This record gives sequence, structure tokens and C-alpha cells, in this order.
Amino acid sequence: MPKSLRLPLFRMNIAAYFPFSLRVELSDMQSFIVETFFLLVKQHPDHRFIIITDEKPTEQFSTYSNTEIIVVKPISKNALLKRIWWNVKLPVVLKKVKADLFISFHNACSSTGSVPQSMLIQDIEETSKTHIKKAQLLLVTNNLMKKELIGKHGVSEKKITIVYPSANRMFEPINEEEKVIIKNKYSEGKEYFLFNSIFSREEDIIDLLKSFSHFKKRQQSNFKLFLTTPTNSFFEKSLVSYKYRNDVKFIDTNDKREQVSITASAYAVVLPFNTNENLIVTLNTMRSGVPVIAVKNSVVNEVAEDAAIYAELATTKDIGEKMIQVYTDESYRFKLIEKGKQVAATYTVEKAVQILWQSILKVLA
Repeated sequence: MPKSLRLPLFRMNIAAYFPFSLRVELSDMQSFIVETFFLLVKQHPDHRFIIITDEKPTEQFSTYSNTEIIVVKPISKNALLKRIWWNVKLPVVLKKVKADLFISFHNACSSTGSVPQSMLIQDIEETSKTHIKKAQLLLVTNNLMKKELIGKHGVSEKKITIVYPSANRMFEPINEEEKVIIKNKYSEGKEYFLFNSIFSREEDIIDLLKSFSHFKKRQQSNFKLFLTTPTNSFFEKSLVSYKYRNDVKFIDTNDKREQVSITASAYAVVLPFNTNENLIVTLNTMRSGVPVIAVKNSVVNEVAEDAAIYAELATTKDIGEKMIQVYTDESYRFKLIEKGKQVAATYTVEKAVQILWQSILKVLA
């Protein structure tokens, strides 16, 4: 076994900071982080894990004898107070618990801490160059982020580890009767395309509507377009003069099981914008037995490969053409569904835990 992967002979104290409440409904990425971390805790009972959070979690997070919960005051939004928390207060906490390693799940770390640090980056734009340089190991969720860190920030490739997320286990195919119920509830029994991610900019909705218009003009079908994203005044204004506005619907629900059913009932999910959130959205969708329409050279392309259909160019016409292709070629759509299920099954929490543990040993080597 390589030296860097040998199990440490001493009992490690591994501290981890969770930037979100462990008492509320979690997002898919948050659920993945929590599930991965606690499987790590379960697999390594000989080591001590210290959870640093700003609110006492529910009992389900305190069931392991090798965990300790430390509740701290929430990080202030004030820039000065935020620096004080990371650079003064956090090092004190880490020293008190005798941490051998600190893992931050927050796009940030301590600039002054002497403890080896590993930092999960979900958004490079929100991560300071100082923290990128300070952390001994950077965890990212896709290769595009790794390339950006190397190209724009000059980070050594050895310092970066990709931990691909997995689908939320709640997402799975549903039977035809359940699909009929969802369609009758939301789309008058009609088929629909679904956008179930987030818009990185408000103008993105205009491009999505143009793609849908291209599909509608060419096919003259009664298909709908659903968007599971909170509406705002810009979105509402965009629909006022839209020709097919009666076929577009915003569905803002916090009910996770309803989100699962809406996803599994879609004819296809359309993800024409390259955002990091699309990675888990794609895996959730493919696990649900629904094909994904995306663009080349995106995070979707990176994980799905030939299990999704891609527009060569991120243009409204090209996206619309792919919607038409999925609609007119049922055999191809079925192949995408089957390939998608296979791809989603390869991204597991167990695999993520193995990579995370190896990264921990890498930092402490």
C-alpha cells in the first residue's frame, strides 16, 4: 500500500464545519455532504469527529459515540466579524479539541490556523485567493472547477481532489399511475419539459423560453414547460408578452417528495446553462428514469457522457432542436433513460467516502 494511503497509527481528531443548519430540510448538495460525512464517521469508529455548527442538530446526528458536537455563534455577514471568526475564534476551537485536521464545507478556511486544512469549494467566485492558497487540500465536485483552479489560480494539481456527488436516494422512477396523477394535478394531463435547476442570471429564462418557442413552432404540440424555481418580478414580466405563456408554469414547492414525483413524471429535463448545481440535478433526473438535455463541455457532459443529449452550441435554436429530437425519437429517448440509470448508479456515497478518506490521509501524510 502506498505510504500516502496507509492508515494512521494514532487516533485522529477530525473537526468539520457545517455552514448550514442540521435541523431543517437540506438541499441535495447539503444532504450529500451530510450523508458522506456520517458514513465516514461510521466507517472509522477508532477516530474522533468533531462537528462544528451554529445550531444543535437533531438527535439523528448525535447517534455515533465517536462524534462530538460543538455549537458556535453563527458567522456574521459583516466582513470584519467574519474574518475574526475564521482567523481568531475558529483556531481557538480547533486548539481546544486538539484537532489533527480541519475540514471546511464552506468555500473558506482559516488564514491563521496551524492545523492542516481541507476545504470543499462549491463556488470559486465566493472563495478568497488567500484561503485557496492556505488550505493544504481543495475538494471540488467536478473537473471543470479543478481546471479553473489550476488555470486561473495556479494551484498545483496535486492539491486538488474531485469528489463527485451522488444522486439523492429519494429520486427514483415512479409508475404510470403516479405520473398520471402528477400530470392531472399540474399540466391538465399533458406531457411537459422540466427545468429543475437554478438560473445563474435572470436573462437565462428568456433563452429558455426561446428554446421552448422553437420546439412549439416546429411541433405544434400541447407540451408544457415547468420550472421548479421561485418566481420573481423579472420572470413574471418576461411571461406577460410570451406567446406560449399559458404553457409555462412555475412550481415552487418545498415538499421533497413532490419534487421527486414532478421530476420522475417529466418527459425530459432541460439544463441549457452550465452551473455546478446541474451536476446533482442531472444525477437525480437520470436516477428517476428521465432523459437530460444539456450543452457540450458542461458539468452535465462531464458526468453523463453519452447518457444525455447535448446541443453543440448553447443557442436557443440548438436546445430547441434537441427537445424536438427527444420528442420525435422515442427509441432514442428510451436509450437515454436506460443509460442514465446506469450512469447515476456509478456515482455513490460509498465512492465519495473512499475518496474523502484518501484525501484526509493525503493531507496528514
